[in-house]
This record gives sequence, C-alpha cells and structure tokens, in this order.
Amino acid sequence: MNIEKMLGPKGIVAGHLQGYEFRPQQIEAALAIERALNSKRHCIVEAGTGVGKSMAYLIPAIHHAQSGKKVVISTFTIYLQSQLMNKDIPFLQGIMPGRKFKAVLMKGRSNYLCLNNYDAELSQLYLVGDANLDKMQKWARETETGDLTELDFQFSGWSDVCADQDRCHGQQCRHFGKCFYFKMRREAQEADIIITNHSLFLSDLAIRAEDPKMGLLPDYGAVIFDEAHHLEDVATKVYGVEFSNYRVPTLLNRIRRTKGIGLDPGRIESIEHLNQDLFDVFTRMSKQEFFFSEVYQREDQSMVESVAKMLGAQLDGLRGELCDQDTLGRPELEERLTGLRRMCARAKDELGSLFFGTAEGYFRWGEKPASMKAQSCFLRYTPLSVAQILADGLWKDTDSAVCTSATLSNSGTFSYIKARLGMPECVEAIEDSPFDFERQCMLYVPKHLPFPSDSPDYADMVADEIEGLVRASAGRAFLLFTSYRMMNAVHERLRDKLPYMVLKQGEMSNEALIERFLEEGNACLFGVHSFWEGVDVRGEALSLVVIDKLPFAVPDSPVNKARVDAITESGGDWFREFSMPQAQMRLKQGFGRLIRTKEDRGVVAILDSRLAKKSYGREFVRFLPKCQVTVKIGAVRYFFGCEDDEA
Repeated sequence: MNIEKMLGPKGIVAGHLQGYEFRPQQIEAALAIERALNSKRHCIVEAGTGVGKSMAYLIPAIHHAQSGKKVVISTFTIYLQSQLMNKDIPFLQGIMPGRKFKAVLMKGRSNYLCLNNYDAELSQLYLVGDANLDKMQKWARETETGDLTELDFQFSGWSDVCADQDRCHGQQCRHFGKCFYFKMRREAQEADIIITNHSLFLSDLAIRAEDPKMGLLPDYGAVIFDEAHHLEDVATKVYGVEFSNYRVPTLLNRIRRTKGIGLDPGRIESIEHLNQDLFDVFTRMSKQEFFFSEVYQREDQSMVESVAKMLGAQLDGLRGELCDQDTLGRPELEERLTGLRRMCARAKDELGSLFFGTAEGYFRWGEKPASMKAQSCFLRYTPLSVAQILADGLWKDTDSAVCTSATLSNSGTFSYIKARLGMPECVEAIEDSPFDFERQCMLYVPKHLPFPSDSPDYADMVADEIEGLVRASAGRAFLLFTSYRMMNAVHERLRDKLPYMVLKQGEMSNEALIERFLEEGNACLFGVHSFWEGVDVRGEALSLVVIDKLPFAVPDSPVNKARVDAITESGGDWFREFSMPQAQMRLKQGFGRLIRTKEDRGVVAILDSRLAKKSYGREFVRFLPKCQVTVKIGAVRYFFGCEDDEA
C-alpha cells in the first residue's frame, strides 16, 4: 500500500476529511510502522502532539490485517479506545482501498453483565436493596451488548452480577448461547482489528505462557501499543500479586448470602479473625508505602507468616466444606458453589505467593492509599523488572510489535524505555510536533525561586508565583502538581484570592471538571497525576499550564527504591539511568497539555529553578519543544498582552 497515496497532501484522507492538514511527520511515522509490519520486525515511534499518530498506525495496521493477519491495537485509556472505535476506524472503513475490514473492541470480563450471575442474585433477592434495581432489570432485558458503559445510573450490585473467571461455567452454562462476554469473543475471532487495553493484552500473554490454548485474545499477527509509556507499569501489575484487606471479607459475604448450605460457623469466624490479625500488622505502619522488611523490623516475621499460613489453610478448609455440600436436584446452587470454591482456591494460592513465593527478582511491599476513603491496605508481590518477562513472552513470540506515544524518548534516544521493556533492536523513529512552538508557546522558569527542598516557605512562594501568572493569563489555567500535599497547600492559599472559578481534582469526576472548565472559559483547574496526560483542551480556554516542579518520582517509594538499589548494586548511575529519564518523559506529558492545535497559544511555567541552575535542568529544557524561554514574569505579561515595562 502507498502511504503517500493515503496521507499525502492530495491523498485519499485529504479528499475525505474536512480541514485535513498535511503533516510529513505523520507519513514518516506511518512508513516506519509499515516497514516493521512488512518485515516482521518490532518498532518504536515517538509522535509529538499534532502528528496524528492514530492514523499513522491505523492505516498500515488495517492494510496488514486485510492481507489476513489479525492486528491487535492496545491502549491505556478508555478515552482513546472510544476515539478509535467511534471516530477513526469508522472513517477509515469508508475510504480504505481493498477489502472491507471489521474491528471489535475487547474488554475484560467485569465490563459485561453475566446473565447467570444476574439470575442467581435476583432469584435469591440479593439485589432488592439497590435503589436502581428497576432500571437495572429494564436494562438487562433490553441490552444487546451487556456492556457496563451503557448504564447511565449507578448500580451498587454490579460486582455481583458481572462476569468473572471464578464463577464462569463456559459452555456448560445454560446462558452460554446468549452470553455477552463470549459473544464479544466470537466477534473478535472474526475481526481483522481488535482494540483492547494493555491490562487485558498482558493478561492474555501471561495466560498463554502457562497454557497456549487458554488465551483471552484470538491469535494475532501483530500488536500496536499506543500510550506505550504505560506498558511497564501495567506489566508490573499484571505479572505481580495483589491482595487487599477486603478480598477475604468480600468472599465471606458472598458465602453468607448463599442460601441452602451449612458451614462450620467457627471456620468463618476464624477466617475473619485471621484476616483482621494479618492486616492489622500492616495497617499499623505509619508510612503509606512500605517494604515487608520494614514491617518485620517491628513485628515478628515468623508470627506474621504463621498467621498467613493459617489463613491459607482455613481458606482451603472452607473450599473443602463447599465441596461437601448437598446440591442434589439444585443445579443453580452447584453452579454458585463452584464459583465460590474457585474464589477460595485463588485466594489461598495468591496468599501463598505473596508470603512464601520464591520467584527470582520479586519483592514484597504494602500500601495504604491516602486517596481511598476507607482504610484500605494492599499487599503486593512485585517483579523488580519486567524486561526479561517481556523479552521472553512478547518480543520473541510476536511477529511484529509496535510501541508508540507522544512521550517515549529521553535525551533524544529510546535507550531507557527499550531497556525497561526488554525490547530488542528495532525500527525507530522520532517525529516532532508539526506545530510552531517558537511562535505559539513560551516557557517560563522563575530563576529567583529557591530549590523546592531548600525553603520551608516554598508553598507560599509557589502560590505567589501562580497568582501572578494566573492574573496575567486571565485565568484559563491548568495548575499541575507532583503531589496531593502541594496541590492542597497551594489551593488552600489561592482558592479565595483568585478572581476566577477555582476547580480541584477530587471535587467531582475528571470528566465533569473538564466540562466545567470549558463552560466557564477562564477557570483555574488544580490537578495531580491524571491531568498530566490524556486531557485534550483546545482553544483559548487553556492558555496557561503551570507545573510546580520537576516530576521526579518519590525516591523512597518501595517500587522506585527497589529498582534504584538494583541499578546501584550493578554499578549503574540510578539518577541518569532511571530517575531522570522518568522525569523527562513525565515533564513532556505535562508540557503537552498546552498546545493542541496550530491556533493554540500560551505559556508553560515550570516553577523549578533547577531547570536554570543545574546542568541536568538544561538537558530537560533542551529536549522540550523548541519555544521562547524566559526567566522574567514581565515577559509572560507581555506575551499575554499586559502592559509591563519589564518585558
């Protein structure tokens, strides 16, 4: 297929897409991907804002699939999946030469209604307490997809009626012919293009490593990872073990709600107490994140492991009791008990891995998330690196895998991301944004500020700096922070001082915050992690992006410390090899919120004087989009048209 014929200034896309803008960078990205697919090689492509990377990979992917080689496209966010399925793919289905192609969106089981679970819960009156039960019943009768995203109301019992692997009876289920989840999988078998997410794709990869016949996805010839900068984090989670303090209570609640069985009440009570005793040890830690080794400095390790072993034994005994129940003439009960037995077995096995696993290169740690209202605790058994896992399971066994994102390189190379992912030599391309950043954008770095860790009054200084910037831009600002602590501190100082609507992450859903931001026209939005990427606000409503400091990861968090220690022990430079590349990629994501079209114009302010005073700071600036750079607030005022003789 001729990429130029599709994407050139007089190509097929230009002839059908209103307002089409020719971008040579898009063609170069598409050619690199096409070359990799055709030669069965892997590929990594960074495509800056405005390149149009979706079209750059969709067109060669579709052509590849038209030749009979199914292609999977994996994303991190639901937003991008929606854009691909509802906008980009329907457009290309109407104009692509060659045979017609079919695309299907594949989601995880929990996104679909399970008719068997729904019938069981409804017949036993387990759902009667939900205020929206009538709406749920109407939807269950009418839906053709069973997809959770169709619900325009909250339903508290969704976890009880959705599909899950423990309670699934496959072809033995009386609803198998109508099953929404398996209907989706059958459609995927017939599709040319499969859209999915990183978590499902990597879960399929992990399952295939154990049994090639048990994969979740159909066989495919190539995979394209968009938003590939998230791949390492998702793989780390998929190939690890996570066990929360509400895992066992959820299981016991389901057992209690199962009518017609008789269990030893002493065992149920024992399991509850053991689970409580086990997690009490970890919730007593004052730190939000901690290694197991830190816990064992104040607690008897043998005692903790003994409790974990007893809990596993009791879960196994509970599974045995569920096997001994009399279900003669009660097939519905037998189906429910089968699922509960699997849940007991899975909990026991994962608890065993968590405390007694011996896999090489794994470490144990815990977290008490401050963002969750209830006192939640998560215990994790995590791989130190996924490089070898992916080298063996992905790069070796897949004909062609493509990684793409707007932020994959650091200091002009892919060395960091390739090392973290275990990626071999491959086709590489870095395509810069086609926007005129020197005309459209100014970078402001207040050189007069102290380093973030050098002053106890730093939050006051940041607040003062932000107030001056926001008044110069007349609002219209994203204020991005590297921590909730700093966001809340600055918000507290400015919420009643700024003459514009002030919005803060957490006050409502992110979608609702963006909607209010756009409606207002001159609002100021305080945000942390989720507003650094994936948010596309175009036009004058967003004219200022402020970043409080360089986004270095917290050095003493267990995951980072474990990886930093591993680099140091091997004789490497943890700052240059790990910390700095991460921060460079993250900073580019935050910077990229501002200029989204060729008409956009504004200022990015990074309130970290290390950019101007440290040698590594200059390297950060060097690999940001080339734009005007100033250390004077007067230049910012002048940029926004304010009268100021300091400009």
